[in-house]
Amino acid sequence: MGFNLKNEVVSPILTVDNLSIFLKKDKENLLLLHPLSFTISQNERVGLVGPSGSGKSITMKAILGILPENLFISQNTPIIFHENGNANVVSFIPQNAQLNLNPLITCGNQLLEVVNLVCKLSTKREKYDQCIDWLEKVGLSDAVRIFNSYPHELSGGQLQRITIAMALIQKPSLILADEPTTALDPILQHQVLTLLFTLADSIQAGVLIISHDVHLISKWTNKLIYLDKGKKVDYISPYQLNPTEQIKVDDSKETLLSIKNVSVKFKKGLFRPTYFTALSDICLSINKGECVGVIGVSGSGKSTLAKFICGLIPQYDGTINFTNPKDKVQMIFQNPFLSLNPKFRVVETLISSLKTIKNKHLLNRQNLIEILDLVGLDESFLSKFPQECSGGEQQRIAIARAICVNPSLLILDESLASLDIERQFSIVNLLYELKQKLNISMLFISHDINMVMAVSDYIYVLSSGSVVESGKTSELRYYPKNEVTKRLLSHF
Repeated sequence: MGFNLKNEVVSPILTVDNLSIFLKKDKENLLLLHPLSFTISQNERVGLVGPSGSGKSITMKAILGILPENLFISQNTPIIFHENGNANVVSFIPQNAQLNLNPLITCGNQLLEVVNLVCKLSTKREKYDQCIDWLEKVGLSDAVRIFNSYPHELSGGQLQRITIAMALIQKPSLILADEPTTALDPILQHQVLTLLFTLADSIQAGVLIISHDVHLISKWTNKLIYLDKGKKVDYISPYQLNPTEQIKVDDSKETLLSIKNVSVKFKKGLFRPTYFTALSDICLSINKGECVGVIGVSGSGKSTLAKFICGLIPQYDGTINFTNPKDKVQMIFQNPFLSLNPKFRVVETLISSLKTIKNKHLLNRQNLIEILDLVGLDESFLSKFPQECSGGEQQRIAIARAICVNPSLLILDESLASLDIERQFSIVNLLYELKQKLNISMLFISHDINMVMAVSDYIYVLSSGSVVESGKTSELRYYPKNEVTKRLLSHF
């Protein structure tokens, strides 16, 4: 359900007038963003949407004045902030929470830094209470534990909500949000957007929100700007994936992987250590050629389960067995930038992965081009570094690196979250083709219930580190039993 907006005459906060962005070249500058104009007023919500590489992020960086050195805007002044009360206060909610939080400082202390800057509170207790209050407002019920945790101890969704709290504490007049709900499950997406826009209304703030999810953002905004290849265009609804036609259940019952009674605990503290249970008594199996979906709210243990299967968590209770010990497992991580070596060009990334299977015939350039073509990238990407690519392009590079070694099990941990809808379906169709040709198995972890339902043969529902329900997709869709499953499917 969308948010009702009042049709009132309000003062403008931001005016963007014929903004053009260029890439510096030796001989001729390259136009990346064609002239773009729009205004944002008090209480107004503007959505900036479009496929990967369409110019959304560089538009927001231009507004913030943080464009890279090799990019520049037109010489006149196309971006105007209007002096209107508190209009000079702008908050930014970044897409990549892990890159924006210091790994050496607890989340609470990082939140305290913001409180010290913007809140006029005298005592440490008042500042601490303010932090706890905001952590609870953004849906983090275990606020005290979150306050004392380091970023690596929390899930991607929890980290994203912390960055949202940091931005909202300032009570800004303009909020710029870059994919703020990408890492959140549907329930928390609704909660966070409700919080974000309720607060914006209470302080008469304008909001500019970037997203790949056109349908979600259109419900919450009163103005939609759709970009494609650097131009403002009319929005055309993406094609719909028909699961009954494209995704077929594999009847094979040959087991690839079996997990029985697995529990994982993380130790915290040195002198008086405490233990946090991330997984509790997990039982799960994956058949050859089967796609198994895993859903659950943020912090339910989905990413921990994926890392465990990949062998990244050495200490655990229980058993894990592959029917064939030679079976390869590849994982496509949630955050592509953190999983790619920033010093490697794409060609070096692919070659380093291919060298593990010791087949020199696969190292030729033509094979590398064919691998990139599978994920929708052309030959020019071979010479690029990860930081020269958009978030969606980085994820496609990560997918190419994973599939080039012909794994038996492919684990996707929110791997499509940074892609626009068209690319999501394109990658899903690609994975389906690989599944059919190579009899490859997949563990598909996502907050996107629609996508999980479309691609999965069997689904497990996690809550607080435990499997609360599992079953065939058709059974779970129409006959859910557990309350957690029912809540998740209410947003399906």
